[in-house]
Amino acid sequence: MIEGHNRSGEIMSLNEWKEKEREQRRNYIVDAARKLLTDKDFDEVSMNKIAREVGLAKSTLYLYFKNKESLYFAVCLRGIQIWMEMIKEGIEKGDSSLEKFVLYLNASREFSNEYPDYFRLLYSPTSIKQEFDVDKMNSSAEFREVRGLFKEIMSIGIDLIQNGVDEGEIRSDVDPTEAIILLSVIFNGTVNMGDWAKDLLNNKGIDGEKFNSDVGDLFLNMLMK
Repeated sequence: MIEGHNRSGEIMSLNEWKEKEREQRRNYIVDAARKLLTDKDFDEVSMNKIAREVGLAKSTLYLYFKNKESLYFAVCLRGIQIWMEMIKEGIEKGDSSLEKFVLYLNASREFSNEYPDYFRLLYSPTSIKQEFDVDKMNSSAEFREVRGLFKEIMSIGIDLIQNGVDEGEIRSDVDPTEAIILLSVIFNGTVNMGDWAKDLLNNKGIDGEKFNSDVGDLFLNMLMK
C-alpha cells in the first residue's frame, strides 16, 4: 500500500491522498467560479470559461459538479457557511437575548462588508434566478444545503427575537417571523439597490458600510420598547 504523510505527520493511505487531491481541485474550481461570478451574471459564465480559468477540460468539471447550477450553489455554500460561523461566534458573546440579537445583526453586517461577493450571490437578483434551470437547481445537493443553512440562519434570528419578547426587552406586538423576513427583504434590497438610490446616498456622503450600519440601527430600534 502506498502511503504518505499529512501536515500533522500522520500516515495517509493512497485513497486518502486521492481524496485530498480531489478536494483541493474541487476548491480550486469553486475559487475560479467565485472569481468569474462576482462580476458577471449566471448566463455570462459558461462551464467552458470556468474550465479555461482553472486549466482543466470542461469534461473534468463535470466529475466534480453535475451542472453549472451545482457549481453556482457550491460557491454560495462556501459563503453561507462563513456567515453561519460568524453568527454563531458572535452570539456566544452575548448574555441577554437582546444582546445576542444585536450581535446577530452585527455579524450579518460584518459578513456583508467583508464578503460582498458572497452576499451578492446569496441575494442574487430575480433576473439572475430566472436564468437557472429549475430542475437542475432543485436536484442540486449544494442548493439544498444552502437553503437549509439559510433557513437555519433565519431560525436563529426568529428564536432570539422571541426570547427577547419573552424577556421583556423587545416589544410584545412584534412577530419574530415577520421581523426576520423584513430583515431579509432589507438585505435583498441593499444588494439589489438601484443606481438612482446609490447616487442619492453618494450625494449625501453615505457609503455602503455606513448605510448598512444605519439601517441595522433603525431596524433594531423598531423592535425595542
